[in-house]
Amino acid sequence: MPAFSGRHGLVLGGGLAGLLAARVLADRMGKVTVVERDAYPESPQARKGVPHARHTHLFLGTGVRAMESLIPGTLAMLLAAGARRVEMPAEVAVHTKHGWIRRTRHDEFILCCSRDLVDWAVREQVLRDERITVLQNTDVVELTGNASRVTGALVQGRVHGEGGHIEADRVVVATGRSTRMGDWLGGLGLPPVPEEVVDVGTAYATRLFRADQATAPLAPVVSIAGDPTGTAMGGVVLPLEGDRWSFTLMGMRGTEPPVEEGEFMAYAKALAHPALHDLISAATPLGRIRGFRGMVNRRPRLDRLPTWPEGLVVVGDAACTLNPAHAHGMTVAALGIVAFRERLARLGDRPGSARRLQRAVSRAADAAWSQSVNDDLQHPAVVGPPLSAAARLGNAYADRVLRAAVADPRAARAFVDVFTLARSPASVLTPRVLLSALSARRASR
Repeated sequence: MPAFSGRHGLVLGGGLAGLLAARVLADRMGKVTVVERDAYPESPQARKGVPHARHTHLFLGTGVRAMESLIPGTLAMLLAAGARRVEMPAEVAVHTKHGWIRRTRHDEFILCCSRDLVDWAVREQVLRDERITVLQNTDVVELTGNASRVTGALVQGRVHGEGGHIEADRVVVATGRSTRMGDWLGGLGLPPVPEEVVDVGTAYATRLFRADQATAPLAPVVSIAGDPTGTAMGGVVLPLEGDRWSFTLMGMRGTEPPVEEGEFMAYAKALAHPALHDLISAATPLGRIRGFRGMVNRRPRLDRLPTWPEGLVVVGDAACTLNPAHAHGMTVAALGIVAFRERLARLGDRPGSARRLQRAVSRAADAAWSQSVNDDLQHPAVVGPPLSAAARLGNAYADRVLRAAVADPRAARAFVDVFTLARSPASVLTPRVLLSALSARRASR
């Protein structure tokens, strides 16, 4: 095993990715400090810095397994607190432009609960470790060091303004989609970070409902998928802890869902299938409708910088922000931390390890990034580069697999495997799936 010279790890950002990273560092160093700009709630409640936590989140089984490998026992804790393990596609009703996906037994699943509950369970598990200390209500001012090595960070308290320099042998940046990573790297003397951005103007409108038995849905999870080549209007309902449903409408630029009472239901009625509208019309609303916008695919190409400072790694949404309509965010964050753990165990503190660690984290997001941007780039109002010929060909074949999945259980399972990041896109090129996709006919809706 590689030798480790460091004794103090510093994690900037105490959300899901940051706490998972702190757990990894705690096994390698004698002490870990987490700097978190908000105050943690005592119970499963939304943090101020996670405004999208009020909206529907899917935690894919691939991500749950990654999380469980980092902090064993968290899944059991979530299930005991009311989260629900839903087999996919057997217990998920997904309506696409080709009709309903065939519901068939499979090993894959999604975990249905609020984002607040996931964050709470991870905090409870990780912060039991006495080696990990959290500075709450504290802002990061800048990284310290130079273009060759990061030595820590300057921080400042939000309440009394106290602060100072925290020295560290290894720094993990997990400051989310609102990160100031580019400014901090510039302060170290590094050039601007090139970015890839695909913005399709995705917007959410979400309301919670009471789970009345009389209005039980077709399945634990019901999704009406929007067509990115057309109106791109969709919606999803799934169970939450506390006998609640979360109902989210989503649309892309030009078809953003409204947050006004009557217009909200009219939008639901205008979806490609009336199932969600009919379901929610008979349910009891809990609280007001909440909107959320500004959801883009953004990927800073940290791997393209001419140099990368030793002792630094960027994870989670700070390293790759995905359109949440594709439901990959939490899963990609967990997969990135698993990649960080595995590469760190092999490399230790040897020279050049930081760049290789960063590349490993970035590669963990490759499949989800390709899925998200290749799908979004089909929309007429997207802001981004043109689709490549290879991406157009891939999209055309993926559409054939989706069409086949309406009737063929094998194609349905293959679709689920790729969507949940359990298997690579190449997995749908097996002879049996290929034959099914190429011979599929448009099904009745």
